[in-house]
This record gives sequence, C-alpha cells and structure tokens, in this order.
Amino acid sequence: MSLGDIDRDGDFDVIFAKGRHWPLNELVLFNDGKGQFTAGVLVDAPDRTYSAALADLDGDGDLDLVSSNDRPDRKLVYLNDGTGHFRVASTFGAAEWSTRYVTVADLNGDKRPDLIVANRSGGTGTDKPSFVCLNDGKGAFPVCKPLATQSATIIVAADLDFDGAIDLFVPHRDGGRNMVFWNDGTGTFGAPPALFGPARSSIRAAAAADIDADGTADLIVGDEKTGLFVYMGVGGRAFAEPKALSSVPGSPYSVAVVDLNRDGTLDIVVGNDNSPGLLLFNRGKGKQLQFVTATWNDGKGAVYGVAVGDLDGDGWPDIAAARSDAPNGIWFNGPGVQGTVRRP
Repeated sequence: MSLGDIDRDGDFDVIFAKGRHWPLNELVLFNDGKGQFTAGVLVDAPDRTYSAALADLDGDGDLDLVSSNDRPDRKLVYLNDGTGHFRVASTFGAAEWSTRYVTVADLNGDKRPDLIVANRSGGTGTDKPSFVCLNDGKGAFPVCKPLATQSATIIVAADLDFDGAIDLFVPHRDGGRNMVFWNDGTGTFGAPPALFGPARSSIRAAAAADIDADGTADLIVGDEKTGLFVYMGVGGRAFAEPKALSSVPGSPYSVAVVDLNRDGTLDIVVGNDNSPGLLLFNRGKGKQLQFVTATWNDGKGAVYGVAVGDLDGDGWPDIAAARSDAPNGIWFNGPGVQGTVRRP
C-alpha cells in the first residue's frame, strides 16, 4: 500500500501493489475524502509487483509512481497526468533482477527523487547487489550503480548521522549481516559499508525514526525469526545494542512509525504473519523506552505492507494493510473506534 493525493483533490488516495510471484494488475483507489473508495486499474498490464512508491519524479507538481517488479518483469516508471491517471514512461534497472522493494529519496541533493532498489538473493549462496538509480532530472533513471549488498527485501533511506545526506540501512533478509552505507553527499556510497547487528538476520521490515526525540535517528527492525527490536542512535554514526520492543510472539512482515494517538510521540505499527498486528504506544521519556501494546486486525494472512494516513478526514491516522492469503483492508482510527475494518 502507498498513500498519496494522486488526483490533487486534497485527500489521500491508495496505490495497491499486487502480484508478488503471480502477475496481477496494480489498483488505484480514489478517495472521496470520507474513506469511501472507487477502485480502478493502474494500467491493464499484469506484473509481479512487490512494492510501488509515490513521488513527484519529474518535478511537475503531481505524484508519479515507481513499481518494483520481480523477475522476469520490467521495472517501471509511471508518470501522472495530474488527475491520477498514469502511463508507463520508462524502465529502470534490469528485468532479471529479483527486486523486492523500491525506496524513493533524494540522494544527491538535486531536489529530484532517486531510487534505491532492494534485490534478494534468496539463500542461493550467490550474492546479488542492490542498486542506486539516480534521477536524470526529468523523471527517468537511465543509470543504476550497484551497492555491495547481499540479500535484501527492504532498504531504509534516512539521514542517519544528521549530516544532511541520506544514508542507507540495508537489513539482511537471508541469514547474513546488516549494513549501513554512508552517503558522501553526492549520492555516492564509495566507502565500505558498516556491518551492523547480529551475525545472522532475517529481516523483512525496518524503519528509521527518532523514537525517543533526542536528536539522533533510531532503527526499528522486524526479524521474522527473532521478533521486533530497536537500535537506539547514540550519535557519531553509532547505535546501542538492540532492545526488544515486545514480548508478544509474532513474525513481523511490515512496520510503520507514526503518532497514532496524537500525543506528540511516535508510535509503532507492526504487521505480522498469520497473527494479529501490534500497536506500540510510546510512553517513554528520553532514553527510557516504554510502550503500551495493543493489537489490531484479525490475524489472518501475511501483512506484507502497512501505510498510515488520515483516509476519512477526521484528523486521525488510519492503517491500510496489504495482505497475502487474506482480504486487504483499512482499519479506521479515532475516538471510540476499535478495530473497524473496511475492505475496499
């Protein structure tokens, strides 16, 4: 799920990336501003999509779309005509990449979003690099440069050392070490990556945020085998040892960080595999982390993606969830609303 005002009418619409191993059409869900949706097909061209990211790629003021299709499908750039209708404008990378995720961020400071492409090796013993694809200024990505990664299904782009440049946290998906790539400010990651975390990781979900409001970035990771953890930033490109965020069993597949209850602190939304998701409400002060845990959804299927935003115009952030082997849905938030679900 990706949220954005694609038709510029003042509310969040939904892009629903579908497919994974099976070719399906991506969907566009147009919001009426009250959380009711009209569904349409992005384009009638099924492909194997794991994620789709919204950003103004060509600088014309509307949101365009990047689709991270798995092999053997082309990786596609869709440009918006300003009304929420898209056309395939170009491709990026190589069709044979085992792409699982695309992240969009301005890596070289030219005010144009660039692409960070996460490729998975799948435990084959042969490392497959992920890639950085710089924007040519017109919303196309003709050149992609490899990162010395191994196997990833998500890459987090954030200014981890607060030097003004976007760095990359690359969690390992298939039992290896995580990596941090430090940006030299030009979108180049020439220095060897910093190894990070335990010797073996199986991370599907990750996010960066200043969870304790101390001015340093923290990393939240969901390891499908060992659970949910946070690495607190201590400054100087260093992180503390991981702290478990929840004792509730679960296999995290997706994570988002947002102020769910509007109390001024960042909370955490977790989507799990075939168990109820978690809501971790932040009650901590400074470095003393403390969370009150609640659950959401019916625990069915695998929540491959969560996106959070106010979808019904009541001022409260709602949760849109993309699930495999269960209906997709929206969980509406607000005073007195407990677990209401609508399936567009």
